[in-house]
Amino acid sequence: MVQIFQPEPVVHSSLGLQALCQRLQNVATCDILELGPVRGGNIEFWSRFSPTMYIADLRSSLPMPPLPSEDTEFVEPEWDRLLGLPEGRTYDVILVWDLLNYLELQVVSSLVQYLKRFCRSGTILFALIFDQKQMPATITVYHIADESHLRYENARSEMCACPRHQPRAISGVMTRFRTSNSFRLRNGVVEYLFEYEGEV
Repeated sequence: MVQIFQPEPVVHSSLGLQALCQRLQNVATCDILELGPVRGGNIEFWSRFSPTMYIADLRSSLPMPPLPSEDTEFVEPEWDRLLGLPEGRTYDVILVWDLLNYLELQVVSSLVQYLKRFCRSGTILFALIFDQKQMPATITVYHIADESHLRYENARSEMCACPRHQPRAISGVMTRFRTSNSFRLRNGVVEYLFEYEGEV
């Protein structure tokens, strides 16, 4: 019988999560959009902020179709079908986790343009960007251990080349979002809090 190796979850500090929680300390309630794999422990953690949560696990739609060649036009992904977000609803927090690492920048730009329809001024988008040569071949599940620690869990040990989206490139596609905080961690991850400024 072949045994499949599953790496043990590893706990890392998360200054981004800590900063996000500090922002939410004095709010009466908040609306949270979860774009990654969700676990019961995370829902229990967020319950202290009296949230309403909408779960739209984008992981199930990965990998996205390859980008077209130079002689064909870029086709916008069908985000309405992929995410199924209810029209007219806006969120205070959008949890993207490490999803942007698995998308080409052109697709990231398209996703951000779509998500702006569901943002209000001050909406915070929380993202983790890998800045190392390799990254996990599959999306990591992030379990919230406490307000300043995340438990990284990945079902597979395989690695793949990391796109290493640089700060200037990321900022360039995050139109109408400003970098509120960024934290470079010892494990090669950069945690970002992007704040939506609203439309002009």
